[in-house]
Amino acid sequence: MFNGLRRLNGRWVGAVLVTFVLLVPLMVNDYYQSFLLQVFMVIALAQAWNLISGMTGYVSFGHAAFFGVGAYAGALILTWGFPWWLAVIKGAGIAALLAVPLGFLTLRLRGPYFAIAMLGLNEVGRIVATLWESVTRGGSGLTLSPELLPSLDVKYFTMFGLALGATLLVAWVHRSRFGLELRAIREDEEAAEMVGVNTTLNKVIAFVLSAVIPGAVGAVYVMYTSYLNPASAFDNARNIEMIVVVLFGGSGTVWGPILGAGTVMILREILWAQFPSAHLAALGVLLLVVVLYLPGGLISILRDRQQKRPDAAPGKSP
Repeated sequence: MFNGLRRLNGRWVGAVLVTFVLLVPLMVNDYYQSFLLQVFMVIALAQAWNLISGMTGYVSFGHAAFFGVGAYAGALILTWGFPWWLAVIKGAGIAALLAVPLGFLTLRLRGPYFAIAMLGLNEVGRIVATLWESVTRGGSGLTLSPELLPSLDVKYFTMFGLALGATLLVAWVHRSRFGLELRAIREDEEAAEMVGVNTTLNKVIAFVLSAVIPGAVGAVYVMYTSYLNPASAFDNARNIEMIVVVLFGGSGTVWGPILGAGTVMILREILWAQFPSAHLAALGVLLLVVVLYLPGGLISILRDRQQKRPDAAPGKSP
């Protein structure tokens, strides 16, 4: 009964948030709309990282590579005269095609070896984008003409759709047999294999799904900024951002990346206004404190409060 009430409350919260998001363009100016667009981007990227690393325990330091590939694919599609929605589809599709062979190769590694391999993948992407000047224009970057780009409202709702889609995907995986098998891999991969779990296939599927989202997000991002170069496409800081947001909110959960993304982005704006020269350091200290003293993330605080409710049944989590 309590699990049913928790799911019902979650649906109500989700419905209220979706309604608010839909009404935002009518209520705020472009600055706040752009800020929310960036929040949606961080949510989508965090959910993608959560899908592979939070669920399976394979910590990736290279998911920005799929973001960069999707961004360049989207930018090129737009410069060739195709519509913006095709750029988003192509960004996701090319990221998925790249993730299939990479998944079979890199997921043979475990622990720090997998993390280093993924970090190397991001660097390879940056180097290729820098040297392939005939396509990417190298360090000069690609500049998109304004007439090729959709309106801010279109970009806003598209990024929101990606964030919502990524969240629903994680929610489905979390409650499915597939998600149960991924968590079994995270806890003990050898034991999961012994009970009949196809660990290789499950890991590759999760890896590909987690790559599709950054690919699509990258395509929308380049439409938002209208400029792309190797440094911005394959930015290692974006990898760190995904990890920090998920750990801050709660790894392996559905609501954790949303809570983490919203909190981190708001803190960043506040600290930037108060401490423009040291806001990143101040934010880093705050995040470090939370990660050290709240290993379960901010979502663990809400869970503890629910479990301490007097109407919660003994031995059950509401």
